[in-house]
Amino acid sequence: MAETGEAGMSKPVTTVGTENATKPQCLVFEDTKALDATLAEYVAQCLSEGVAERGKASLVVSGGSTPLGFFRCLAAIPLPWSNIQITLADERWVPVDHPDSNEGQLRRLLPASALTSLLSLRGESDTPAQQVVDLNRQFQGSTPFDLVILGMGNDAHTASLFPDAPQLSAGLNPTTTDACLLVDPPVAPHQRISMTLARLLNAEQIVVHITGEEKAEVLQSAWVANAPHRYPIGAILRQQSTPVSVFSDRLVRLGP
Repeated sequence: MAETGEAGMSKPVTTVGTENATKPQCLVFEDTKALDATLAEYVAQCLSEGVAERGKASLVVSGGSTPLGFFRCLAAIPLPWSNIQITLADERWVPVDHPDSNEGQLRRLLPASALTSLLSLRGESDTPAQQVVDLNRQFQGSTPFDLVILGMGNDAHTASLFPDAPQLSAGLNPTTTDACLLVDPPVAPHQRISMTLARLLNAEQIVVHITGEEKAEVLQSAWVANAPHRYPIGAILRQQSTPVSVFSDRLVRLGP
């Protein structure tokens, strides 16, 4: 069983440290229930501190099946949502009421108060290209996010930065001033709007949230290969500008 810390949070079963300060810290929990609860508590603490210090805070989350339990746990924690802006790392170009909509998932799982300051990637534009233009205008000059939570697919994509996508090089360009871009996934359905690597890294900290043995192995391969065009998540792991932590229910060993 995971231990409980002074703040009431579940401690990870294993913490994999490193002599290299730029390598992500990996926090491993006994099961997804403990992982979801502790991640929610950690996020709530970070956001509450941001609001206390600056009067506002910002959170970027990801869609998919992995964060469902985390969203439910976060929804149960009282937070000053009116002072917190939440947005998504990526979105499919579908209506918000479509089953594949990441925003729709948030609207189903988070309390209404959490959505009052939602920055919608889907927006109101008629075309995804116009929506990207509008988003880049909105994000221009914006401050760093307090916290970015990223997932990862079995193909090592994160946000909607997919291997072999024609827009991947643009999305991974660390010096672009664009916050978002339009992505045509090579195999996944729907066009996507994704935050760029540069905008995701413009954050106080990043959490990579994964579950299952396969994803743990993919993450390890991404670290060892150091080839972000093959393993886009590696661009998050290997950079040195923004602290990264990995929250997982499986042991993740990041080698040399």
